[in-house]
Parts: sequence; C-alpha cells; structure tokens
Amino acid sequence: MLTLSDVTIRLGTRAVLDGASAAIPARARIGLVGRNGSGKSTLLKAIAGINEID
Repeated sequence: MLTLSDVTIRLGTRAVLDGASAAIPARARIGLVGRNGSGKSTLLKAIAGINEID
C-alpha cells in the first residue's frame, strides 16, 4: 500500500501541492485527473523521489 498524508510541495514560495493525502492499495490501478498545472506530475515525481516533499 502507498500512503500519502498531508503532503506539501513548494517551488520557491508557491505551494504547488498543499495537504494532499491518498491511500492506494497494492496492485491497484488508478488514474490521476486534474486541470493543467494542478500538480499531477509534481505529485508523481515526489512519489518517485525526484521532487522533495516539504
């Protein structure tokens, strides 16, 4: 299981993600949907360890 709790990511002074939480069961297939610039790629990069979580 992948669990995220109250994740905040800032780029400079701008909070790209603020308070994101999720619980994803092992082997689950999910979709990440949102408007342009809503932080979808930023969240995935944080999960992969590319972006630092504040």
